[in-house]
Amino acid sequence: MTPSPTHLFLGGIATVRRWREGLQGRGHLCELFGGTSEGGLKQSLEGTIGRFRPDIVHAHDALRCGVHLLGLRTPWVVSLSGEDLHHDMLGDEHGPIVCEVVRRAHRVLVPTPEAGVTLEERVPDAVGKIDVVPRAAVRLLTTGTDLRRSLGIPRQRFLVLLPGGLRPIKGQHRAIAVAGVLRAAGADVELIVAGPDQDPTYAAEVRRLCQQQPGVRVLPTLAHDRMGAAYLDADVVLNTSFSEGASPTLLEAGILGRPLVAADVPGNRELIRHKETGLLFATEEDMAKQILALCRNRSAAGALGVRVREDFQRRFDQDREMSTLLSAYAAA
Repeated sequence: MTPSPTHLFLGGIATVRRWREGLQGRGHLCELFGGTSEGGLKQSLEGTIGRFRPDIVHAHDALRCGVHLLGLRTPWVVSLSGEDLHHDMLGDEHGPIVCEVVRRAHRVLVPTPEAGVTLEERVPDAVGKIDVVPRAAVRLLTTGTDLRRSLGIPRQRFLVLLPGGLRPIKGQHRAIAVAGVLRAAGADVELIVAGPDQDPTYAAEVRRLCQQQPGVRVLPTLAHDRMGAAYLDADVVLNTSFSEGASPTLLEAGILGRPLVAADVPGNRELIRHKETGLLFATEEDMAKQILALCRNRSAAGALGVRVREDFQRRFDQDREMSTLLSAYAAA
């Protein structure tokens, strides 16, 4: 089960589709529920389960999918998103129901050991039923549209790509002012923000801020099959989130050898080793300094890209992801 509509939850749908393909590649039947582009469910969850009669049901995202499985007699597992763990679980509005999903799931899947420790502290009933399923870093096709050519961006200009859904927890607004600081410092920098409007009010504010800042653009949602080429066009891929689980955009960009600059938050810290495979920032001032340093030293940026690609190839292998996923299913 994946959150719908798919055009708003690109990272989640990419993860779920990768799992489905991996399971099918190992000879398992797997049906995807909730993955309709228009956001409507083609049939009820109850009807799908009754027709398909699965051995196990897997909800990806406790709040948006796992809640629907409360009371289900078929064995079920839930994989937590970063927003589940670092935002929804902590709030008065959604916290109790997310914690209830964790308590009643047969197994709970998290992307990192650190996330598992955090979950045990918050929901002691989860102790003994948490499985760490590291996300795979899969190389995307790079044959999509050339962003620079289509937007008229010169090759010598330092291009910063900030992908991700437009909602407050992703913190894109923090990068907009930084772009102005960089240009004021004499850097020929352009920032591209690309992602679906997941929070209309926040998305409108981001667009308003971008209109006031030269050298910043907001693009409509890029199809997943275009993202590989977009990453390759970027000199730096940026993440400004206030919390993350295991960012799909960082994994996708890193495996393509793109230099990464990311917020120093749980989730990102498990992916990136500061100054070894990428750069982590605590403040907007730090963000500006790190991007400026890479802009002025292209060889250092390239070296970071090489190291993160080699590191991700070693740590985030797709076969390992499938093996740990199937182990969690067996335990459930």
